[in-house]
Amino acid sequence: MRTSEFCRFAIGICAVAVTLGGCGSRSDSGAALLPPSDAGKVLSHHHTFFYTGNEQQFTVPSGVKWLSVLARGAGGGTGGYKDGGLGGRGGRVHAMIPVTPGETLAMYVGGEGSGATGGFNGGATGGDDYAIIGGGGGGASDVRQGGDGLANRVLVAGGAGGGGGGYNSPPYGGAGGRGGGSVAGSGGSSQSSSGYYGAAGGGSGGTQSAGGAGGSGSNCDEYRGFGGSSGTLLDGGSGGAGGTYYGDGPGGGGGGGGYYGGGGGGAGSSAYTYYCYIGGAGGGGGSSYIEASAKSFRGWQGWKNATDDGLIVVSW
Repeated sequence: MRTSEFCRFAIGICAVAVTLGGCGSRSDSGAALLPPSDAGKVLSHHHTFFYTGNEQQFTVPSGVKWLSVLARGAGGGTGGYKDGGLGGRGGRVHAMIPVTPGETLAMYVGGEGSGATGGFNGGATGGDDYAIIGGGGGGASDVRQGGDGLANRVLVAGGAGGGGGGYNSPPYGGAGGRGGGSVAGSGGSSQSSSGYYGAAGGGSGGTQSAGGAGGSGSNCDEYRGFGGSSGTLLDGGSGGAGGTYYGDGPGGGGGGGGYYGGGGGGAGSSAYTYYCYIGGAGGGGGSSYIEASAKSFRGWQGWKNATDDGLIVVSW
């Protein structure tokens, strides 16, 4: 963003089932995505930024005043031990953004959640007890203009939430929430082996003004699990740790990074008693963002192949 006021700009969501042709045409491999209003033009130059775990830079070529930017957030990690919840899919954003020839843009490409470790650029850690982990959240992919601080972000594609940890079948861990959109997807609740006690709650998705709320921990007398943490600007909230009695319940999934990060999923519990076997819940996804001066913008929540590291493609 160009100011520190963090003005919000709602993002249109394309349903995942819609084909690329319905929203412009680009493959994520680097071919130009042209908005409908520019369908007769040909963008002959492209540069793709892949995940490195560090800031990358792009210098705007001479004579270029608008860039076509496609960004894809990273996917969330899958929860352990057995039947852990699947990580969510990262969001996808396209926009034409105004630029100045010769200026340098900072590129941050999100990393996928791996095990309980959250991905680069905002992905949060999953809850971890005795290797029954919640999956880490995926990192956001963003473009920064006029500096490399959070206030300089002009386009963000939200990362996905990590899946909650599970035991056997049941109890299952909850799935991670989908990244992207003006309001990202919430993580799935878990399941219990008996159904007599409350399962853990999924973290909610980040929005344009706040991080997602952390999910509630499992409810099983003194064996209840810990709740997840709420997301903040960029960062997802961490997943809850396991049950409070023996401390061996499945962890909650970490929230995805985003404009605002998703909330961490609540943890499950076991305490070696059948009726308290409860899986961990999924983390919420991180929201996307497009600056108000952009044109031909489009956003997708939970893009169909965004299960690994993120991506940024610029075309001119």
